[in-house]
Amino acid sequence: MSVVPFQIGETVSFTKTISESDVYLFAGITGDFSRMHIDEAFMAATPFKHRIVHGVLTFALGSTASTMIQVKANANVPSLSYGYDRLRFLRPVYFGETVTANYTIESIDEENYKSFAKIEIYNQHQELCVVATHILKFIP
Repeated sequence: MSVVPFQIGETVSFTKTISESDVYLFAGITGDFSRMHIDEAFMAATPFKHRIVHGVLTFALGSTASTMIQVKANANVPSLSYGYDRLRFLRPVYFGETVTANYTIESIDEENYKSFAKIEIYNQHQELCVVATHILKFIP
């Protein structure tokens, strides 16, 4: 019997509109008050034209999708995040944008009790903003 409770190709999605308060709460938690995230006047003079959401905040929605697929699988053993590979921030996300994190199982390493999933986060225009590979480790 397999310890890893997924099938290759299995997927879940999580969608959220990122508000100004989300960004300010995240800045307060992390201490990252970069002008890129909180100073609209400063950003107006840049190619971005507006404040942008922290890349790590956008990326964190992939973690929510990871939890969703684990809940869906209802595994009989605990699991934990083993790490992320090839994380890239491809496009800025702006305040008020709606983003969707897609989490898709790409491969399974039964011998080491790991799954590898593709995380892709799109904005409401279907533009790819963030990508990563997530490694999930099961503890039998």
